[in-house]
Amino acid sequence: DSGDGHLNFRDRQLDTGYHTLYIFHKGKINDPAANMAAKRAAMDKGIELFKLMKLDSEEFGDPAHGFDESKIDYSEIGPIGQQMYGYSFSFLMEHEF
Repeated sequence: DSGDGHLNFRDRQLDTGYHTLYIFHKGKINDPAANMAAKRAAMDKGIELFKLMKLDSEEFGDPAHGFDESKIDYSEIGPIGQQMYGYSFSFLMEHEF
């Protein structure tokens, strides 16, 4: 997918926006075990966040209404900066118009 989102007029009138967030944890120079732990911590935090988003997407007025939990893409990132390791998580939010 490319762009900022996509419109769907066939099934329902939906504006589906692409969103990405990044979660990082600090590793250590020349310490593969610490770097792997940082990656695991970032993934765990991402899973925890998406579980909360799912809970906050049930009703129309909820903060994450429209969150599509059926597909969340992720990519490993690191090391960047000062030994930061983590993941980018990409997901969809659907809003009727």
